[in-house]
Amino acid sequence: MTTLRGTIRSTETREAEGYADSVVAAKEAAVAALDLDGFALLQTNAVESKATGETTIKATARSTETREHEASGPNYEAALAAYRNTVPEGWQAQHVWVVAE
Repeated sequence: MTTLRGTIRSTETREAEGYADSVVAAKEAAVAALDLDGFALLQTNAVESKATGETTIKATARSTETREHEASGPNYEAALAAYRNTVPEGWQAQHVWVVAE
């Protein structure tokens, strides 16, 4: 029997937009509109710039939540398949290692 243990990470994201007369102020507004508790800023993008000078920035943050995950099988291939098949929707495998063979 082979047992695999690893770490899975949430794929949840949040988005917010900020509007201002300068790119810097629009970025600050977009980031301020995000609730970053348990999230990390992933990226900011300018999505619109008007002739009036107003800029729209979209900010995206990704969850930092992780948890342990484990699966077993009669051999490595079966354990790995079980591990992959039991990762919940909205999560992705980050690391996996053999803990028992």
